[in-house]
Amino acid sequence: MAKDDHIKHAVLKEILGDDVWQPSGRAKFKAKGKVIHMRYCSPNGAGNPKYKFNINPNTLSADYEVWICGDVRQYYLIPKDVIERMYSDSEAYVDRLHPEIRVVSVDANTDTATYARGGKSVDLKSYLGGTL
Repeated sequence: MAKDDHIKHAVLKEILGDDVWQPSGRAKFKAKGKVIHMRYCSPNGAGNPKYKFNINPNTLSADYEVWICGDVRQYYLIPKDVIERMYSDSEAYVDRLHPEIRVVSVDANTDTATYARGGKSVDLKSYLGGTL
């Protein structure tokens, strides 16, 4: 078990209630006929509200992406179409070492994900604390 699995499992309980889920590959879980890809970013020591995530081919194979920012109370359940839009944007931030990966910065204070040049962003407020 990875050190952050207990956080992911707690968020799954928030998303699914008492519904049963099962592992479905690397960082993915299946429940209610949907695949959920879970990512956790720990808080930094300086109290910075920004969290770094990436979108990769594994992310795109799920129905939902979950970004957990620091703890169980701050997570976003994001539908695949929103993730695909960020990933496929021609100005998306591409990882320098891995061209198939896109880099995203989430500001937990404003519930905003910045993903492309020019400050392109997505408002995540409607995905905060989402459930299935």
